[in-house]
Amino acid sequence: MNALTRLVLTMGLLCAGTVVNGCASDDLNEPPLPPGGDPNPPCTVDQDCPDPAFFFCNTAASRCEAACRTREDCSGAKRGGYALAECDNNPLGCQCDQGKCVVSLCSRDAECQSTQACRDGRCVAPPPASAASACQVTPDFVIGRQGTRVRFDVTVSDASGKPVVLSEGIRWVAAGTAVSGEGSGSSATFTLAAPSQATEAVEARVGTVTCRARVTVLAEAVPEGSVRVLVTDELSGRLLQEALVVAADAAGILTGAATTGEGGVALVPATGVVSLTAFHADYGYLTLAHYDAASGSRDLSLPLRRNPLELYGGAKGTFRNLPATANLHMGFAGLSTPGLGLEVAPEQQIGPTSTVTLNLGGQQRELELPAGAYVALPSNPVKSEYGAPGVAGVCDASLQGVTNTEEAIRSGACGTRTAWALAGDVPPAEIPPSLFGPTVDVSQVLAQSIPLLRRFQSSVVRDVQFRLAPTPGASSGEPDFHDTAHFTTVDHDFQQLPLSFQFAVRVPSLPRYRGSFLDGAFVLGAAGVPGRGLVPLGLGIAVNVSPADPNTDLQAGLPAPGLVSVRMAPTHHGLEGSAYRLIALATSNAALNDTSAGAASSALVEPLASLSFDPRGSAPVQISGGFLPIPDGARYNFNAVPYRGLEGRQFRFLADPGLNGATLLRSVFTNRLGHRWTVLLEPGRATSGVRLPVPPAPFEDRTYFGDLTGTRSLLLVQAISAHKPESGGGLDPVALAEADDVNLERLGEFTRAWAALDYRRPEVAWLAPDLDGLSVPRESTVRVRTTGFRVGSGPTDDGYVQLSFTGSLGCEGQTVRGDVDTSQGHGEVELKLPTGCTGLGVIMTATLVDPSGAPLRPAVSSTRLANIP
Repeated sequence: MNALTRLVLTMGLLCAGTVVNGCASDDLNEPPLPPGGDPNPPCTVDQDCPDPAFFFCNTAASRCEAACRTREDCSGAKRGGYALAECDNNPLGCQCDQGKCVVSLCSRDAECQSTQACRDGRCVAPPPASAASACQVTPDFVIGRQGTRVRFDVTVSDASGKPVVLSEGIRWVAAGTAVSGEGSGSSATFTLAAPSQATEAVEARVGTVTCRARVTVLAEAVPEGSVRVLVTDELSGRLLQEALVVAADAAGILTGAATTGEGGVALVPATGVVSLTAFHADYGYLTLAHYDAASGSRDLSLPLRRNPLELYGGAKGTFRNLPATANLHMGFAGLSTPGLGLEVAPEQQIGPTSTVTLNLGGQQRELELPAGAYVALPSNPVKSEYGAPGVAGVCDASLQGVTNTEEAIRSGACGTRTAWALAGDVPPAEIPPSLFGPTVDVSQVLAQSIPLLRRFQSSVVRDVQFRLAPTPGASSGEPDFHDTAHFTTVDHDFQQLPLSFQFAVRVPSLPRYRGSFLDGAFVLGAAGVPGRGLVPLGLGIAVNVSPADPNTDLQAGLPAPGLVSVRMAPTHHGLEGSAYRLIALATSNAALNDTSAGAASSALVEPLASLSFDPRGSAPVQISGGFLPIPDGARYNFNAVPYRGLEGRQFRFLADPGLNGATLLRSVFTNRLGHRWTVLLEPGRATSGVRLPVPPAPFEDRTYFGDLTGTRSLLLVQAISAHKPESGGGLDPVALAEADDVNLERLGEFTRAWAALDYRRPEVAWLAPDLDGLSVPRESTVRVRTTGFRVGSGPTDDGYVQLSFTGSLGCEGQTVRGDVDTSQGHGEVELKLPTGCTGLGVIMTATLVDPSGAPLRPAVSSTRLANIP
């Protein structure tokens, strides 16, 4: 499961349970009182209010609030003496939201008058350029060949460090001859021109403040018989030295190699069709399969992502300005992720979990909460501090504890992201009752929580710098992320801006996994912030239970199945002008009931120009295209010799996966230390695949787990549909890797759809006997559990469990076959001891074998020492 999937699922489940009900409160959307106005009078019933035709009693807050059925009911023309100043004085008026008059917010400048701008959801006079005290250009470091066009963005801050979003007063100029171009506004595009070395070549002038980006321009010519490969740190743009780049032929045999020098460039001998792999001990490996050095530009850029578990850092804090109610105060906080977060490790997105006990109305339940969760009762701070891990990037000299900024960036010791939070106030009576049942039905809890999404509040802090420190235990495969002493403290406003935009999204037909339609969908509303990444601003939840068909279930208030109600805040507090995105993420619950199944998901990305208020779904947002199929059926031969229809070290699909619409396949191997090897392949070559080279010494082979027994690594396969934003043309791996206007560093920007399957490692563990040295009766039954392995002898099964014995003459040489899952998908297999098998100190070995009876390669087994009297 990729990190974004985990994040959205966590947010959904939190909103479904006690933490995301923290997304709820009856008074979260209460409109602010007019300046100098009296509070709405207290009440217990509607009749206590000035006029029940225009007011209702909010019993949760014991206050009268303005009632409505339509938007016109909030206008002064309709309300007469009960006119609402906050509605009549707002250029956008009010909306009738769930029977309440709520001040309308704007989502972009065009919705305001010509002399105004949309800031924090209100139409106001834009700040002057003189408010700028500092600025930062993104990217701040660029390297490329002559003729490449690069977009630059600028962020601005005032003297106190708060973000400023200007409507005018920004000018871009070329400083020197390394680039050509000019522009105005928050972004501009320049063309790399004359060859140069790390020159401050792009300048943004904001009032009296200037900031620059450094540019290195490579000469255009590449020597014949070679490929020029540029290797960089993906998240900082810095050059990587001592990266080994190798070329391999169709059999995976190395045919050429070169090491990057100070300029981060390697000239690799290569002719014809080769696969190119960049190796670096501190970074994930990256393989570009089937590159034609004869027809291509012979100029490639391979950005690498730093090993994710070796350094960690982020933000921590609490929520301030809590409402004075007896309700649960709850929330979930995090830091923005680069791109779409598809390459972010779960530990970098969710962080460690902790167990808390929540007592509501005399009912107790233990909850496993991620680091970003916040839960508090008025008299009991259940979990009053959140922790939000972050991904490294760039920083500046204002970050405390960093003396050499450039060194910190190059070593991955700092980063700058946007802190975000979704929080709210929920009456205990509104918690889904199914949460406190004997078992939690995920679909039922989610379905019961859909109405609560209107109660979310959004909080953001645009510029959060943080340090990253070495992770304790990372070198042994047991990283510990609990010590947050070096995290940056960032407290969130509990009610900074409501999710005032409610609209419906039409989700396309859901794909299938293992013969069943996916079980539901989440719609994440977000903003793509240049230099910061993806920032969640809202959420929608849908289930696919009644019936389980291609459409999500019918939701209350919407006209048809397949429509998902979404609540979202506009960009605010410095995010204004960033691009809106909707991510419709369909997920499968198969892995909850079948230990052989993997985590499957499929997503669509839809850009939005603005937000709308359309709670009844009269004009739903249409998602372009359809979901990609789950990329099931991939296999990798971990051995150098042929095995089960695969050549040595070959990755391929056994049958055509039908990934129509995908433009690239990305396979990610991950070992026990979190070290990765990513392979990029054209979907048209899915069934022929690619053969991976053996990593030259001293580089580890990350297709193996790295344990003493030499088992296989984790494997995640993603099918991705990436397209140019201007022409819409598809981008395959070669188009993204060739050093040009589009590149792999911007893959998240180009992605319009993806599907992913986490292939579980096959494993077997003992259930009975559960400890070594126990006595087992003769001819009794022992039990093991398999995971990531489909037990059976059918054509879609992986094989069976074989039990063998050593250490006793009565058992030696005998085997027992277990090819039936007796637990309805939970992987439990029973094996009866053979007649005559007795002895003390008998070693029983449960081994996973393929349908032919041959042990899996690499071998997967587990032993148990037992006495059979």
